[in-house]
Amino acid sequence: MVMLCILGTSLAGTSQDKSFDLSKYKFPDYKRHELELNFNSSGQSSKGSQDEPSSTGDGTTVMNDYLYSYFSSNFSLGYQYDYLTRKQIDYLYSKFSGEYGYSKNNRNGNTSKQYNPRIDLYLTGFKRYYLKENKFFLEGMTDLNYIFDESKNTYSYMDDTKSSQKYLDVSVGFGAGTGRMEKVSDLWQTYYILEKLKAQKSLSRELEEKDIFEVAAFVSKLKNKRFFDSRLQKIAELQALDSTLRKRGLVEDSDISYFTTLNDYWSYGNFHDRESGRVFKVWLSPEYQMHNNQPNDTSSVNSDKTSLISNISLNCTKQLNLFWERHFNVLLSNESVIDTTGKYYNSYPANNFKTNVNFGYGFFPNSRTSISGNIGYSGQKMVVLNATTVTPNDWVNRAYINLIGAYYISPQLQITGNFNLDYIDKSYNSHNQVFTRYNLGLRYAIF
Repeated sequence: MVMLCILGTSLAGTSQDKSFDLSKYKFPDYKRHELELNFNSSGQSSKGSQDEPSSTGDGTTVMNDYLYSYFSSNFSLGYQYDYLTRKQIDYLYSKFSGEYGYSKNNRNGNTSKQYNPRIDLYLTGFKRYYLKENKFFLEGMTDLNYIFDESKNTYSYMDDTKSSQKYLDVSVGFGAGTGRMEKVSDLWQTYYILEKLKAQKSLSRELEEKDIFEVAAFVSKLKNKRFFDSRLQKIAELQALDSTLRKRGLVEDSDISYFTTLNDYWSYGNFHDRESGRVFKVWLSPEYQMHNNQPNDTSSVNSDKTSLISNISLNCTKQLNLFWERHFNVLLSNESVIDTTGKYYNSYPANNFKTNVNFGYGFFPNSRTSISGNIGYSGQKMVVLNATTVTPNDWVNRAYINLIGAYYISPQLQITGNFNLDYIDKSYNSHNQVFTRYNLGLRYAIF
């Protein structure tokens, strides 16, 4: 229902379209670094009644109430590097995060609690070379993920338990494809600024299409400069932006209204990253996974898996106007297992085919706010890790809805939030499961 409302509103709003041809825009060469610090809090709860076998052992059941709650808080430090030219694209993202989770389960008077600290290190990157501009490209990529997870359980009816797990996933790959995603966030911010100045009659002449493109290119280059003093940064950026508007003859006379608008939409216009274009890609990726488990301070148990993953993907994003964009993504993937050792991967499918399709919209009502949502489907064979019995070879279907929002309190500080609704028709010993999740947090960009 939510996505239908978004769809209807977007179709009604397409008449307010941009006044220039977006296909002519080419993002200028640039290099950017970003370091982020995030704090988040999330939680969920459920209650109800469930039929369970009675203690008499005569096959009858009794209705017992249950109450489950889960809360967690986490922090993360992320670094992102982007380097774009018309012939080459480099991307690197790394993230170090920590989480502390707490859950409580009360079933028929029996209470259990779990404490779960976790550390996660993630790194991903790729290097892409275009053989023909915006069309054919070759790409190399790598991914690394390391997780340390510890849990302690306390019970009102049995002895406490403690365990720890370590997980490592490393993959490298090579791919080829066609197409390009053009970054248009700076273009939209420039358009927003110029349209607002035009509406309040601060421009000295009519706005032309080339003005938007050329000022947007200047804006992108201006944002490459780094400052550790935010006050000096704002002064330098606004002076440079005012200077280029004057050189183009767009501004002659300035007043407090002009500078207020320029400052407001420059400082708070850094909303959600926006792109335009389509990319079709195929790639192969050898992968190695390792799992280490140590229950109750006993001897650790090691398992590993080596496999070859092949993927086909199509990603499309279309900018409908200043306020709306549309997304469509398809991924087909197959994992062929080469070798496994240990019991953790003993029931892993020899060939595991996966598919994921999603469709959604992004909405940007003003320069400080972004809202996006999508609906999707994914499917794959049932995967049960560390299985002790024969597992079914069933196909698992999942349908989902995601909503994400962000609001800028200041140029560096954001409120972020998301909500997820998932339906899974089957999993190991379960059927027709419905999950809801939420997350609220603060995002602070250091530079």
